Amino acid sequence: MARKKAHEEHENHERWLVSYADFITLLFAFFVVMYSISSLNEGKYKVLSQTMIAAFTGQPTTPNPVQVGQPFNSMPSAIDLPPIPKQQKPEIIEPGRGGPGAKEVQKTLQGVAEKIQTLLASAIRKGDVRVRMTPLGVVIDIHDTVLFASGQAALTPQAQDLLNQIAGVLQGVAYPIQVNGFTDDRPINTPQFGSNWALSSARAVSVVEMFIEQGVKPEQLVAAGYGQYHPVESNDTAKGRAANRRVSVVIVSPLSNATVTDTPLNPAETRDASPVVSPVTQSVTPPSPGTHS
Repeated sequence: MARKKAHEEHENHERWLVSYADFITLLFAFFVVMYSISSLNEGKYKVLSQTMIAAFTGQPTTPNPVQVGQPFNSMPSAIDLPPIPKQQKPEIIEPGRGGPGAKEVQKTLQGVAEKIQTLLASAIRKGDVRVRMTPLGVVIDIHDTVLFASGQAALTPQAQDLLNQIAGVLQGVAYPIQVNGFTDDRPINTPQFGSNWALSSARAVSVVEMFIEQGVKPEQLVAAGYGQYHPVESNDTAKGRAANRRVSVVIVSPLSNATVTDTPLNPAETRDASPVVSPVTQSVTPPSPGTHS
């Protein structure tokens, strides 16, 4: 008996509908995404921009609440940037004026002056030493007869004892120290010193070297010679010439920017000020031969 042929399955001609449905679904999802992108919220955009500003400027900001439902505006809105802080100028203490450190400087200089006055009380009473507070700083005027022999620049034993006491105070001072030498107007022309410039400078250097030996820092010291050109008294009398022959030790105040032009021209005013300058090269004109200062 012959076997029957297997029943052939019916071919399905509607399978394309599955692919079509998938395509329509993907197309729908694509348009939904496009719509959501085209409907950006302006509130969210402002929050984002403010957050970026805060991140780059370091200043915290409070973002506005997000408002839902507002359509996105294609025109960019103005963003208020924080103001640029102004740079603070440092405070500068001008000479002769007060400042945060002016009182401290004046207090320190006053203490130095009082200490020197106490140590040199005996010499001050004799008139050999004078201690003054000036706008330039503390000025210690020492008569030349206390320090040197006539026409000489070598310190006497009496001078060494006096300068040792001054050096002990100067060791604790952090300000510049200038030693100025002065003479009267009587010319000098010896084998050792050809002019009053040379004599006054050599005397200032001798005092500076003495201070260095006693422990004063060399970088704080300056020696300057002024010859006969800055008198404090008239050179017409022996008493005036004796007053003009002196060495001044000046503890320079950091509040002062004095130069040689600061020296008063009035002899009455020069009693209260001693010229302070930076080291310069002085031009020397040899005077005519005569007696020493």
